[in-house]
Amino acid sequence: MLRLLLSWCLLGLVAVRADQEEPRVLFLGDSITYDGRWVVHVESAMRAQRGLARIPIVNMAVPSETVSGLSEPGQAGGSFVRPDVRERLARVLTAYKPTLVVLSYGINDGIFQPLDEVRFKAYRDGLTSVRADCLKAGAKVVLLTPPPYGVDKPVDTAAYDVVMSTYASWLVQQRRFNWQVVDVRAQVLAAIATAKKKDAKFIFSRDGIHPGDEGHLMLAQATWEGLAPMMKWNPRTAFADPIKSKPLAQSMALLRNAWLTKTGHKRPGLPEGLPLEQAENRSNALISEFFKTP
Repeated sequence: MLRLLLSWCLLGLVAVRADQEEPRVLFLGDSITYDGRWVVHVESAMRAQRGLARIPIVNMAVPSETVSGLSEPGQAGGSFVRPDVRERLARVLTAYKPTLVVLSYGINDGIFQPLDEVRFKAYRDGLTSVRADCLKAGAKVVLLTPPPYGVDKPVDTAAYDVVMSTYASWLVQQRRFNWQVVDVRAQVLAAIATAKKKDAKFIFSRDGIHPGDEGHLMLAQATWEGLAPMMKWNPRTAFADPIKSKPLAQSMALLRNAWLTKTGHKRPGLPEGLPLEQAENRSNALISEFFKTP
């Protein structure tokens, strides 16, 4: 009987440890995510949740990256082809071991050409493959729809935004297969319309792709309002003021560069990161600074 009780106790301990597995959050995406301003907003809200103040949160996005594996002729003046996240995904998952992966792809996947079934299929197949690999590695996966393209000059950019709209609609439809999808595009379009109604000179993105500060805030709000309920976090949590969250932004860049250097990628021109242990020590100090800032 004593042996049986000990066995039950040991099983109980294992169950508790499994339930208390440390959350490890990973963001993957293209240059908009690599920039990290919207990621830092979301991180500030995550760290405000009970028990999540010190969890690992790493942005490993890569500029120009796709899930489709496509690249247009003359990309970057012909200096390199677009990197494919699938080339590095196994290394990232093995080294970091995330419990939650947030994926934000699409803007590069149509390679800025009109809607085409071959390119569309490459996007669908690539995203399906990446999601499956993350799930197989034991992570929850949340997918974000592509953001709007060229909304400030719609006459010139409408054709490619149709591609983004089509990709986003397909992704939302995957909810019927139990995909966790946040429709960032729809909410950001609504926020842009409201902003332009208040100020006709409002600009979401000066180059049609990369948002400014207000655009990143819109992306963060849309992401958080969809992500938080999925994770049973408080969706009404306010983001930290940008001045207060400056240490988080510094920490994000430190860890991003260190992890990209450690795991490797095919995108030339990115800064070399510090050795991981050194970057993590500095990150821990910056997070402490964030919590001390009034």
